[in-house]
Amino acid sequence: MSGVRRAGPLSLLYAFMDATRWRPSMQETAPRRERPIGLYVLETGGCEGCFMEIESLNGSAFALEQAGFVCVTDPADADWLLLTGAVTRVCAEMVDRVWRAMPPGRCLIAVGACAVDGGPFPAGYATLGGLQALTPVRRSIAGCPPSPEDLLRALQELARG
Repeated sequence: MSGVRRAGPLSLLYAFMDATRWRPSMQETAPRRERPIGLYVLETGGCEGCFMEIESLNGSAFALEQAGFVCVTDPADADWLLLTGAVTRVCAEMVDRVWRAMPPGRCLIAVGACAVDGGPFPAGYATLGGLQALTPVRRSIAGCPPSPEDLLRALQELARG
């Protein structure tokens, strides 16, 4: 494709076609399972930076499905709940409802500083703070926000052990 012009309206198309070149290497792939681990992502309050980084894992630049994961839209199909943001009082009931809708063997993962310990949103009149003070958390992924590479690496580590 050396003679192809890569400018103008088609440049975006070429970028998507070349996305596999940008993907992080899958040297540390998760062991193969009979089905991918279902991830349900729940944003409970905050700036939504962590939520956007998780959503970027679904993009073409990251190989989420090759790593053995898939984002699901129904908690009944989820194996792991990825919670982002400080838990607000309004969202606490929703978190409980989503958790109960998940099948047995579920796992709760706090993503980002707000979900872990409240970050800039400590417990107060509107928020309950982070998950560490509220319930047992299987894994915490620190950062404000954590990068997609850090997220994928942490998910792979959790899947291995």
